[in-house]
Amino acid sequence: RGFLARACGPAIWSSICYSSFSIAMTLVNKLILTTFGFDYHMLLLLYQNGTCVLLLLAAQRFGIAKFEPLESSRLIAWIPLNILFVLMLLTGFYSLNLLSVPMATIFKNSTNVLVTAGDFFFYGQTVSRGILFSLALMLLGAVLAGQSDLEFNPAGYTWATLNCVITAAYVLYMPRAIKDSNLNAFGRVYYNNLLSLPLVILLDLAVVGDIPRALSAGMKPDDDEIADDIGFVIAVIFSGCIGFFLSLSSFQCVQSTSPTTYSMIGSVNKVPLAIVGVIIFNTRINSQGGIFIALSLASGIMYAYAKSQ
Repeated sequence: RGFLARACGPAIWSSICYSSFSIAMTLVNKLILTTFGFDYHMLLLLYQNGTCVLLLLAAQRFGIAKFEPLESSRLIAWIPLNILFVLMLLTGFYSLNLLSVPMATIFKNSTNVLVTAGDFFFYGQTVSRGILFSLALMLLGAVLAGQSDLEFNPAGYTWATLNCVITAAYVLYMPRAIKDSNLNAFGRVYYNNLLSLPLVILLDLAVVGDIPRALSAGMKPDDDEIADDIGFVIAVIFSGCIGFFLSLSSFQCVQSTSPTTYSMIGSVNKVPLAIVGVIIFNTRINSQGGIFIALSLASGIMYAYAKSQ
């Protein structure tokens, strides 16, 4: 990592890592939720975030990672971001479970519209005509692709819309939380995931009910088959490790670049993600839907190019 980081520069290195882990995380979560039919979203979220905490504690034990104690001032600065973090992950799970990878991918691109608007109003960043045109095209492509979706699911698009709004708020608030908390990269990942655990449990007990449902129902025959499937076990373990590196690289990416650049990278990596998603999950797409998906993905690349100018 040190050699590559020095050779590429921290901004490029963190961007490459974030892009790679983001693609891998989306695919493995889709595999767990849809292919294996794992229906306990909150339990999956608890496991992934808990794995991040355990990995960081192990890294601290061996002197690899070091993070500051969470004082009251840091806690106050971090709690809003932590709430957005949990809601972002949860709405992402629900939308990904109900939508195909290409549709969830291009709809997620619409987050760039909100992030760019937030960058303009809150951080004073300029918005060129090229950016406005690419964002309009991106939004148009997403809407048209949704209308031609052969597997259209209203609930899935509702969750996807909520995920876009919450993700934009998370990305825009992140620089302020990083500045006010003054935590290093390992501290951000550790406390973000640690503080999320009681929040996830409370949210599940009050609203969702995955944990009581799992405890009361026990392991059904289908669930036993899932647990015995070595592929499922590997996917779950892999998701916990990817979640750790994704959290670390996302914080580094925002700190090394900007919220808009962070979203721009997300736009570019949607292209390989959508293609791989169609191939792996055998998604049904008609010619019209394919054109609209391509339009939305192309506008994401245009957006990235416009931001680089």
